[in-house]
Amino acid sequence: MNIISPIEVFLALFIGMGPVKVLLMFISMTEGMDSGLRRQVAKRTTLAAGAVGIGLFVLGAFLQSLLHFSIGALIIFGGLILLSLAMTMVIGKQGGESAGEQGSKDPMSIAISPLAIPLTLNPVGVVILMIASVEIQDLGTAALFIGMILVVLLIDLVVLNSADRIAKHLSHATVELLERVLGILLGALAVELIIVGLATAGIISQAAGH
Repeated sequence: MNIISPIEVFLALFIGMGPVKVLLMFISMTEGMDSGLRRQVAKRTTLAAGAVGIGLFVLGAFLQSLLHFSIGALIIFGGLILLSLAMTMVIGKQGGESAGEQGSKDPMSIAISPLAIPLTLNPVGVVILMIASVEIQDLGTAALFIGMILVVLLIDLVVLNSADRIAKHLSHATVELLERVLGILLGALAVELIIVGLATAGIISQAAGH
């Protein structure tokens, strides 16, 4: 962690915990909800992602030593989870699922999964938090890192609370199209994570992992 700048760390956290990947799904899954309920879902989503994220940062090194898994294995599994989510976004659930069926689900339940995890706190974020937990040694750097997490979570909350205004400019068909495009991009990121994980675990050469 000492060889990269705080800006690079913040950008990595923004990729791993920021609102980019969750926003379209949030708009789609909260379609038809009143603004008050949407704000509650946004708050629960952000709090859940933040609690798990900070928990992973605080306990990550202990969990790794307790369960004896490598960072490479974590990256590979994270890539597989992201790939599964991306395929669902691109292909859709079997038999399809209408907005009405989505709206019938418990809003607080969808706030936890999939909105908080694995969309807000995605596999990239989990890997970053676990690596930081292992590598950061002093309290000052740890406090700075947690501060960055809180800033990213505040950005998440502001963006998700603005979903009403953003949704007014997007038709249902546009949201579905953008969701599938994002799914393709997430799928590519997932495959890249799997390749990097295989290289980190020494299963393939590092050159092949780039």
